[in-house]
Amino acid sequence: MELRPYVYRVHMTVDVEPRPAAAPSPQRRGLRRVAVVLIGLLVAGGGLLGLADYYISTVPEPSPIRANHPIVMDELPGVVTYAFVAAIDPDFYSVSDGNMFTTSLITRRYVLLASGDTDADESSWRIRIMAGKFEEKYSGTEILGFYLAGADFGRGTVGLVDAAQAYFGKEPRQLTVAEAVLLAVQLHPDRPQPEEGWSRILDVMVQQGRLSQAERAALIFPHVKGS
Repeated sequence: MELRPYVYRVHMTVDVEPRPAAAPSPQRRGLRRVAVVLIGLLVAGGGLLGLADYYISTVPEPSPIRANHPIVMDELPGVVTYAFVAAIDPDFYSVSDGNMFTTSLITRRYVLLASGDTDADESSWRIRIMAGKFEEKYSGTEILGFYLAGADFGRGTVGLVDAAQAYFGKEPRQLTVAEAVLLAVQLHPDRPQPEEGWSRILDVMVQQGRLSQAERAALIFPHVKGS
């Protein structure tokens, strides 16, 4: 009789606990935080841009003032016209492009006059936006003419026509360079003394190539009516 080996089967149950997920590395956590912050900034930025666009759309565009004596810019010699640019904003023709970040002081001053809000800050965002809209619509020469027709030149005069008559008994087209520069002193942002301002403006005109050194040296401080 053949004997078969007896096979023992043993059933064992082993409880194995699941291994915990590996914690994210500090670097990965940092990247996640950065991503969250960037997304938040993008969302906030989009909202701010929307608010900015809305604010810009609510700022009105000023209309030109109806001047008593409009300035015919074509009648003024170029160097006479530039005397006022040199006094107020020598970079006028290069910055008057409708960009509210670079609007010219001449445009902003005119916007104050046109809006009737002469006490406002000429550097405020509202005035800059209005000036930007104005520069998109009108050329630099037109804006300068508007401003010269409404600017306060002192002696109770408003506008270049009245000022030329009050100071020198002339029409604007008859002004000499020296006379135009003296009138421009009245519009200088620093309001210097007449002779000091006159000299400073002429120096700017030389630096900008509008006058030669010889032409500047030949000029004499002009005599004003009633002085």
